[in-house]
Amino acid sequence: MSELDNVLYKWICGANARREDLDLPVGLIEDNLTLLKKTLGADYLQHLLIVDSSPVAIFDDESKQLRTWLLSARIEKHIVQVLELAAYFRAFKSDPALRDKVEKLKRDKFWPIFFELAIATRLKRACRTTQNVTLNPETNSSTGDFTINVAGFDIPCECSRLGNSPQVTEPKVLSEKVCHVIENKTRHIGLPLCVKIRSAMPLSGHTYNCILRLVRRATRAARAGTLPVHYSEDHTDIWIEILTPASEPVRHGDTGDWDAGMQLYGVPAKSRDEVTTRFDQGERFREYEAVRLFLKFAKPSDQIDHYSRLTAKLRKKLKQTKISEKHMGKIVFIEVPFSLRVIDENKLRLAVRAAAMQSRTTLAIILANREPNPQTRFHFSQTGTFNETALRTGRPEIVELVDFLNRAFQTELTLDPLLGEPYRRTWDEALAKQSRRKAERD
Repeated sequence: MSELDNVLYKWICGANARREDLDLPVGLIEDNLTLLKKTLGADYLQHLLIVDSSPVAIFDDESKQLRTWLLSARIEKHIVQVLELAAYFRAFKSDPALRDKVEKLKRDKFWPIFFELAIATRLKRACRTTQNVTLNPETNSSTGDFTINVAGFDIPCECSRLGNSPQVTEPKVLSEKVCHVIENKTRHIGLPLCVKIRSAMPLSGHTYNCILRLVRRATRAARAGTLPVHYSEDHTDIWIEILTPASEPVRHGDTGDWDAGMQLYGVPAKSRDEVTTRFDQGERFREYEAVRLFLKFAKPSDQIDHYSRLTAKLRKKLKQTKISEKHMGKIVFIEVPFSLRVIDENKLRLAVRAAAMQSRTTLAIILANREPNPQTRFHFSQTGTFNETALRTGRPEIVELVDFLNRAFQTELTLDPLLGEPYRRTWDEALAKQSRRKAERD
């Protein structure tokens, strides 16, 4: 067995150990990983997983995502996202333009292509007999990223990500390092812990160094048996206490007063090497919640306004996508880095309108935010703005388009993105299962 195949085999074993918890049918993991290897190529995966020796960034979703996911099959969100990517490849495996998308994805354009394929797959699954979705080649002559054919008309669709501003993206790396520090410093304390870090300062290099000093002091006291502990320095506080059923819970999808709340799980072993060895020998560990970590930092004072950035992004995209007479119009999908549940709806409406009013050929602008859900999958919450002038015409092709888009949106919370089939569980059943699993771990 080659070194690459050995890495992929270990990933399959790790993923299959969680197959039932993830509601995955037998054989899906093997089939999807085989498809992934065939589509991406063994040479690419060899370089990504074997030759590249950079550290795996578990909590940094913007850095070498596929490498992270394929080297951490013990993390459920990584397993499902590998399988999700493979599902998108499967949806377009007969599309000649998929090769262009894959090559672009491999050239460090992972999330933009992932978003394109995610939206295109959802629309393809919503198609009826006379409707279709095809990918567009990555050439200068292409119009849009993919094309919808509805009512005999072609509608080019452009996808883009608003992304995080540099002021937001940089602290992600520091936040990743904070998590690693907490994990390492608490590993040998021998008790499940609740750790809270709160600072009146933005997460910068200065704040990070302050946190390091506080973590060293607090964990030293914890190892000596002094719990709970609280230390403060330069407007930054750390609290460490024993984790109990009364401890503050992690609220998935709603972090409350905290920027982030996460659960770091451990297994009864002395080191990662011991875990790997025993796992490869067939042993399956019972994970436990080792640390419940909460983080809160002040927002950067110069943080760019999301609404202004959205208007600028839309103006650029609407100007960029030129359509011809054969097209009914165009649709623009924008992935945004903020929750659509907590936005200022008036500001958002004005931001979209400020850009859309300059483009009469735009049929709809759809914003999407990627979120985890109780089904142990990811979905997109969405909000759309339709061209009111086009809607008022009542033309049959416009009515069919609106019906088509609504059908795609309405299945977002009922259709499993990995299978293209309805979820096995209702939302309430998934929530109940999530609670049971958490209780078992606790």
